[in-house]
Amino acid sequence: MKKYLLSIVAILIPFITIAQETTSEKVDAVFKDYTGWFVDAIFYEIPFSEYYQIPWVLIVLIGGALYFTIYFKFINVTGFRTAIKVVRGQYEDIEKHGADTLYGDSTPNEGENLIETIRDESADGEVSHFQALTAALSATVGLGNIAGVAVALSIGGPGDTFWMILAGLLGMASKFAECTLGVKYRDVGEDGT
Repeated sequence: MKKYLLSIVAILIPFITIAQETTSEKVDAVFKDYTGWFVDAIFYEIPFSEYYQIPWVLIVLIGGALYFTIYFKFINVTGFRTAIKVVRGQYEDIEKHGADTLYGDSTPNEGENLIETIRDESADGEVSHFQALTAALSATVGLGNIAGVAVALSIGGPGDTFWMILAGLLGMASKFAECTLGVKYRDVGEDGT
């Protein structure tokens, strides 16, 4: 009986996916009328020669990444050692006691209202540095990054590896700027959330 039901489900799955594709195409057709002009504007190509055109948004992204890389003094290279130390947990004492107390200041932050810590190190559910890193990477690195590398290598060959490494290095500075601004402008409520 189980094999019979499994066979029926296996036969019906392609029809279900066909129905999903037609629904998806209908939704795309409706939204294309409203967003087509925006997509055309974003991906408008600037001609550099008869054979080479580059979308202007790509120029903005590369220019911004170069600006952040130079402004932050090549943080993607100079901060790599610090990043490894953070993941390995070598800054635990600073997190537990605070930088002022650790380095000898007996009256740290007297006039300020700071939330010293939100977490309890001995409590269950504490996330390690490596677990936090892998959770952040799982949210950042998606299927597009993984499949994009495979497609680039299959179409362009091994020479694309250099350009992917260069794009990754420039992307590191952009991600650093994004995370820094996110931490600077976040709101922490009275309850710590």
